[in-house]
Amino acid sequence: MAISFGHDRPWGGVSQREYQRKAQDPLHPLAYRVHFAAIGWADRHGHAAFAPGKLATLLGKDGKPLSDQSTNNAIARAKRLDLVSPRSGAACLVLGSHLFQKGKGAPVPCRVHQDR
Repeated sequence: MAISFGHDRPWGGVSQREYQRKAQDPLHPLAYRVHFAAIGWADRHGHAAFAPGKLATLLGKDGKPLSDQSTNNAIARAKRLDLVSPRSGAACLVLGSHLFQKGKGAPVPCRVHQDR
């Protein structure tokens, strides 16, 4: 799969492992940590699926997961800032193809978003 963001639109690569690390760093604001998690765990379709409670644990601090309300508030803030798709939720963060594309990885169906 060739990566293309459109004619005359430059792009560069990122380390998903580094974004996974940044998603867990409490020094960053939560909305950006949601964005970092979306990038860090995204599959080739821009979906980052999480088991129940996993995203809250990743976004928590000092070993304590965020509450469901705080997790949902962080996702809502990330949506308002256009850091993740409006289709995102705690079970699956979604990045639009205008933000993220990946050339490798198995095309695994998303258990949350059945339309892809």
